Order: sequence, then structure tokens, then C-alpha cells
Amino acid sequence: MIRIGFLLNFPKEYKGGINYFKNLFYALSKVEKREFQIFLFLPDDIDKEYIEMFSPYVTIVITSLLKRGNPFWFADKVSGKLLNYMPFTIRLLKQYKIDIVSHSNFYSRFSSFKIINWIPDFQWVHYPDLWSKRGISNLRLMTRKVLQYSDAIVVSSQDAKKDLLTFDDADKSNIQVLQFVSQPNHNKEGNLEELRRHVEKEYNFSGSFFFLPNQFWRHKNHLIAFKAIKEMKKKGLNPLLITTGLMHDFRNRNEHIDSLMKYVKDEQLQDNIRFLGLIPYRHVLFLMENCLAVINPSLFEGWSSTVEEAKSIGKLTVLSDIPVHREQNPSGAIYFNPFDEHDLANALANIWQNKADLPVVDAGKVNEDLENRTRLFAERYTDIVNGVKS
Repeated sequence: MIRIGFLLNFPKEYKGGINYFKNLFYALSKVEKREFQIFLFLPDDIDKEYIEMFSPYVTIVITSLLKRGNPFWFADKVSGKLLNYMPFTIRLLKQYKIDIVSHSNFYSRFSSFKIINWIPDFQWVHYPDLWSKRGISNLRLMTRKVLQYSDAIVVSSQDAKKDLLTFDDADKSNIQVLQFVSQPNHNKEGNLEELRRHVEKEYNFSGSFFFLPNQFWRHKNHLIAFKAIKEMKKKGLNPLLITTGLMHDFRNRNEHIDSLMKYVKDEQLQDNIRFLGLIPYRHVLFLMENCLAVINPSLFEGWSSTVEEAKSIGKLTVLSDIPVHREQNPSGAIYFNPFDEHDLANALANIWQNKADLPVVDAGKVNEDLENRTRLFAERYTDIVNGVKS
């Protein structure tokens, strides 16, 4: 039995990483006669909800080593950076007889483990102006170390693989594309009409709306969507756009978010654009299931979880025309120039004015497609594990 260890060694506010782990573990739980056991190492200050989220699928190990600021955590950070060696992490992994360390930004020049690392994207390469010089330096250093010490590098798209191959020391044979699949966890329990009333009352809206569920980082390009809503109002329409997501960007002290909120106020769009921030996932899913369309205006993605979740429930998507969105290829997607608010406004106006004619979702077909994609996701990861183990 192969023992695979994952370290949740990133801030829990990084919802993309949390959701990636959850979706991968769920997919792997569906593998019949699997020849591996998964261990997830969590910091001892983790919220109970995360333990409940992961425990149905993996063996949970709670450790103080992963608590940020812990002296041993700090020592491993320094040792890893200077000596390419993390002694306390290695001791922990050996204690649990781990064979493969996966998706954990782990590297070591003195280790008997096989190592699979995941690089989410190369946003810092394409948009360096969004990062500090120190931030870019740290990311470049991490990428170099991961390339040097990993037995396999996982990226989420062919587009990301193309970026990785621009690094001189990238070994093409070690790069594996693993396109993750999001599980929607449909709102099947309880009274859905009661849930509707609760959500509409809680967030003070009713009727038709568009949904934009992205973190408020500048490359997510919220402003083009807000400008499109303004253009729709000029045409005499009165649309509603609901946004959710972490309203904090560590890279610019929230200046970008403040500028977005100022734009909405200055253009008198408060009744047309709502900022809900971080809300319960059940509410996010309700909004996604009940909106007219999910919008992702992002300038850059590694593999969009927003798009994947919309695919998994069969929801219409309106997407920036970037390579990775084309690669994700959700059925019926509408693409627009991410620098042209008129292009987006025209697409949204057509949906808004013809909402009664939107296609009805074939739930059976959507569920069958989701099951097939989930199976392929699990099989692909299993192949990667077997490849490094052989």
C-alpha cells in the first residue's frame, strides 16, 4: 500500500488550494481497489470545519509543525531556503511512513521520499507588476527548487505547461498535466424554497442576476464587468451583478478593492452591483445554480475553479477569451474580449433580454459528464503516482 502525504502548509484563506485538495481527495475516494492511502497533515490551529471537510476522504494528522510562526515551522522554512533541507518535516513524514509527498511545495536534497509538486499557475510571470520584487524573487526561487528536487511536476493546464517549459531547467518528461474537476455538492437537503427566501433576505436582493464569484485580486478583472453593467444601464436595462469572494489582496494593501468600490459609488451602481465578500459555500452554490450566467472576466488563470464549478452544474458561462478558458471549454460558453466592456455588455444584454429563452439544463447529462470527468481526474492522478513509484 503506497502512503501519500499532503501538507496543508498554505494559508487557509487560499480557497483555491483548499478546494483543489477537497476535489482531488473526493475523486480519489471513488477509485475502486486503490493501492494507496492518503494522509493529510493539518496545522493544530486549523478550524474544525476543515477537519470535517477532509476527514471523509483521507487520514487526518494534526501537527503543530505546520502552524505558521511555530519555531520548528520557522526553522524548516529557513533550512529549506538555505540548505534545501527541511529536517522537522522529514522526521514527521518518516514517522507516518510516507512514500510520496504530493502537492506540498516540499523539496529536499536528503530524502528517501518520492516528490510530486503542484504549481497552480504562472501569474507572476505574466503580470509581474502585481507583485513585489521580493514576492517574485521568492516565487522564482521556489519554482527552481521544485524543478530540481521533484520526481513529477503537476500543472493544471496545457497553457501552464507551456509556461513551465520556458524555464531552462524544466525537464519535459517530469511535467504532468492534471486538469482538476470541481464537485458542486448540490443543495439537495432541506427546503430549497426556504433557502431561496433566506438567501434573498440575507443579501437583500430578488429576481434575476448575474454572478461573479472570484477573489478580488487585480488580475481577476472585476472592473471590466462593472463597466459592462454601466453600459447596460446606458441602454435602459437594469441588471444586477452579485459578487462574492475574499475582499483582500495582500499585494497592494487593498487599494485595488477600494478603487472598485469607489467606482461603483461614483457611477451610482450600488443598486446594480453587490459585494457579498466571503459567504457560506451553500449560499455560493445557490447563487451559482440560480443566476442567469456565471461571469469570469479574469485576465489570467491556471485552471479556473469558477469555470469548473459552473461546468459541474451545467450553468451558462460568460468568459474572458484567454487560452485556459478555451482549454476548459464549458458547453455553450460565451467568450468576450477582456479589455472591451462593450463586448461584454453586449453579451450580457442579450442574455438579460432573452432570459426566458435560456436553455433548460439536462441534469442527467450534466451529472453523467461530471462522473466521467471525476473518474478521469482520479485515474490521471493515479497514473502520475504509479509513474513516480515505478
